[in-house]
Amino acid sequence: MYMNDPFFEKINNIEWFSNCGKEFSISDFPFKIQFLSSLDEMQKNISSQKWEDFTLEATNRLTVYLHKNNRNNYLDWNRITEIKKSNLKHVETTAKKFAEKHNLDKNIVDDVLWNVLGAAMEDYYISINKRIPIFFKHLLEIYSRGNIPCGVIGNIKEDFDGNQIKFSDFVLLVY
Repeated sequence: MYMNDPFFEKINNIEWFSNCGKEFSISDFPFKIQFLSSLDEMQKNISSQKWEDFTLEATNRLTVYLHKNNRNNYLDWNRITEIKKSNLKHVETTAKKFAEKHNLDKNIVDDVLWNVLGAAMEDYYISINKRIPIFFKHLLEIYSRGNIPCGVIGNIKEDFDGNQIKFSDFVLLVY
């Protein structure tokens, strides 16, 4: 249960998808941003193999880092994941309503849940080790503005050392 967990309190207070298709400016953001103007563009990118590979690589870098640097905490990964997943019902319901309203496929729901779970895991593990590679907390900043991070321009390479993604090499697509 997330009673008094500031992370989930923040998540549940986001005005999800309220500014989709609208541009904004954000200072001190590590990615360059390219805004998409249509649901079709968003759906195409959020469903792409490239975006899936990118977000999977971000998770892999976190787990590799923990495995190498915080092995005892890494051993709790599955247990912590289940706890965090159980607190995502509000996000799941909201994402499903958005997808249904706009006749979008299930990929958007899966992607939002994956990304928010990634942010929850980063939030948990950063309290143990401030040097973990961060990615999903940046996506959470986009969601917090009512938009959807949904793709990337640039090619990610696998990293087996748990290094931080070099954000300046990429452009984040946002709807």
